[in-house]
Amino acid sequence: MEPTQKKLLGIAAELFAERGFSAVSMREISRSAGITQAAIYHHFINKEALYVAAVEYLYEGQATELVSLASQQEDPEAQLAVTVSSLLKLFDKQAQFRRIYFRELLDGDQKRLKLLADGAFPEIHQFLVGLMAQLAPHMDSHLMVLDLTGLIFHHLEARKLSAQLDTGRAKHQKLPYLADHIVALLLNGVRTQ
Repeated sequence: MEPTQKKLLGIAAELFAERGFSAVSMREISRSAGITQAAIYHHFINKEALYVAAVEYLYEGQATELVSLASQQEDPEAQLAVTVSSLLKLFDKQAQFRRIYFRELLDGDQKRLKLLADGAFPEIHQFLVGLMAQLAPHMDSHLMVLDLTGLIFHHLEARKLSAQLDTGRAKHQKLPYLADHIVALLLNGVRTQ
């Protein structure tokens, strides 16, 4: 990837995360990047293509790395533990991605959600659906993947609130503790055997 394109994607991702897709214009992106709008269109056919590329740029190659790392584990429960820990670390570092993710869910624009589903999530989604089918064949793997991502994203954001609650402890802020909790919750639920 050439330096101009890398700079453009970084600036676009920052603006989309900060203000949302609809509130950001190509003119603003070009101005912030210090290039002409024509230069943007040389790299990306339209704003939607730039948007998907910017989201993919935020975790470029990391989905492949995560799937590879988790797949090295033979046991599906160990795969889940590696996956949860890796996703927490990844998305803890990617606050921009989290903001874009939540913005899109709240906006509910079907076209952009489809762009994200097709452009940013297919590899990790397919891996997670397969993993959930192995771990809980009696459950709906699609919904289990949404449960997993919901837990990860919520815990990362809720740490700010958790620290303010009377029952909040320092351990509740630590990613390994959160990972163990999420894995235990997914594998065991809330009932004791």
